[in-house]
Amino acid sequence: MQLSKMSGKPNGRRVRAASAAVLSAGVVSLALSAPASGASPRNAGRAEVVHGTTKSVTYVSDVGGLNDHGYNQYTYLGVKAGAIANHIPYHVIQTQDPSQYVQNITTAAQQSGLVILSGFSMGDALQAVSKRFPHVDFVILDYSYSPPLKNVAGDVFDAQESSYLGGIVAAGISKTHTIGFVGGVDESTLQAFLAGYEAGALAEYPGTHIKVEWTGSFTNEQAGKAAGQAEIAAGADVVYTAAGASGIGGIDAAQAAHVWAIGVDADQNYLAPKTVVTSVIKELSTVAEDNISQYVHGSWKSGTHTYDLANHGVGLAPFHGLASAVPAQVKKKLAAAMKAISTGKIVVPVKPKYPNGR
Repeated sequence: MQLSKMSGKPNGRRVRAASAAVLSAGVVSLALSAPASGASPRNAGRAEVVHGTTKSVTYVSDVGGLNDHGYNQYTYLGVKAGAIANHIPYHVIQTQDPSQYVQNITTAAQQSGLVILSGFSMGDALQAVSKRFPHVDFVILDYSYSPPLKNVAGDVFDAQESSYLGGIVAAGISKTHTIGFVGGVDESTLQAFLAGYEAGALAEYPGTHIKVEWTGSFTNEQAGKAAGQAEIAAGADVVYTAAGASGIGGIDAAQAAHVWAIGVDADQNYLAPKTVVTSVIKELSTVAEDNISQYVHGSWKSGTHTYDLANHGVGLAPFHGLASAVPAQVKKKLAAAMKAISTGKIVVPVKPKYPNGR
């Protein structure tokens, strides 16, 4: 599926460029005031009556909150931007604990015709709830069903492809030839991040050593920091933090030790501008915004939609002020790898060869 069908080109850069002001102006206050379940404390946009019904969208976050500097936050920004652009109200339900998944998805379906969910963890709950609301359209990120559900879009990201690029950068700038991976929950979606990262690193420098730590959580910054510190103590001078909000701790560890970090899901350079050399991104905001546009204009479709390097659904964030830290030959290899992956000449694995590091 091509991103931004309504406009013909991806909107991710535009959404991210507008994000900085929103981060300080709205996300934190909403995160503090939104209930764990039930209706949003506020709506934005104007109700638009289409074919006799008022359309609206509800976003259900996963645990971690709207200010996780990644997955939840940037999906929320896309929902907000899409609702405002299409003149429909939006609601936000924040999940504080996995036990609330069914309740929160049910509440969302009772109040909106389109429900957008963050993350694979809600897959089972959505399957149960969607059957009770056949006339509601649901979108779940990073999860799909086989066979597909009639009223659910499973939007999945080939993050192993962009992680491969991150691995090239990591191995290409490492002086110790030892790099780290801080993961969240050790399961298949996150293992694909590790698989791509190690494959890219070993393609760049076959002698690269890879340290792997799992936090077991997407919300524990202290665990992420401890994992990053352990890897740095073992010689890693680049740490890739694919652990949601837990990964912020890994970035903190890298910053304190004056080594490089690679962010995840969104451009996280602003968290540590002299440390985060790049980020492995998913166009979360764009995908959320596109789903809303398609819903409003009657072109929304259920089924599995895949976002990859070829359709600009995943990629690397700019190097910003750290471009000089990345050697020219590494940048050339990145460009070549991006083309080879996009055309199918390189097929990036989704299962790590060295799940415990090497």
